[in-house]
Amino acid sequence: MEYVGTRKLGGLSHAGQVLSPATRPWITDLGALCPYEGLPPGNIPEFERDPNWDNWVLTDSPKDPLERLNWHVFQQRGTQYLVADRMLMTRVSWQDLDDAGYVFGTEVSIDGRQFRCRLLTGGDTPRDDPYKGATRLNEWDGLVGGTASNAPQPEASDNTIPLGPDHLNSTHNGLWNWFGAVSWTAEPVASRVDGRVCRGYHGPTYFYVNTVDHRHEDIGWRPVLEEVL
Repeated sequence: MEYVGTRKLGGLSHAGQVLSPATRPWITDLGALCPYEGLPPGNIPEFERDPNWDNWVLTDSPKDPLERLNWHVFQQRGTQYLVADRMLMTRVSWQDLDDAGYVFGTEVSIDGRQFRCRLLTGGDTPRDDPYKGATRLNEWDGLVGGTASNAPQPEASDNTIPLGPDHLNSTHNGLWNWFGAVSWTAEPVASRVDGRVCRGYHGPTYFYVNTVDHRHEDIGWRPVLEEVL
């Protein structure tokens, strides 16, 4: 897998209105959990406020470039993979995403191109240090974590505690928006039947587990678009 660059493509519409990508793509309720004092709440759209997939649509690219979604583009054996640079939606459970087909893949058409929209793989077992990711190869560690060819790599300081402004303002977070935001991945966790693997929040490759049906203010949907040739 080789990193190609970034691209603006498509949009997210709710009830017929295109939503601009979140400008504060982190936890939306600081009363539940606050990464550091003085941080304003995030402004990611929340699925729980309208849990009807008929009202949430990935659209063709809006005319206004500021409303288009941002993707990191990777290529492998002639196929492109576009990974969202931030969560598109929060307060959405893994089960919600599976019900819509977005966990393991459903076809979508954007600007006349066909994609399989799914979640990244994220491993099923953490390393002894959860900041170091999963024990087996997976897309999250390779693409977001920077081990893929030419991919942006995080700094050691991105994986330190406690969270603070330096994490929010780091170069790698500016590219991937992992700060204060935990993204669902496709795998169940090996040690829990009802557990699903999430990645991010505390660091770019942080490994976390949550229950399959929970809708939390800090956990959400970061899709990958796999090109259908």
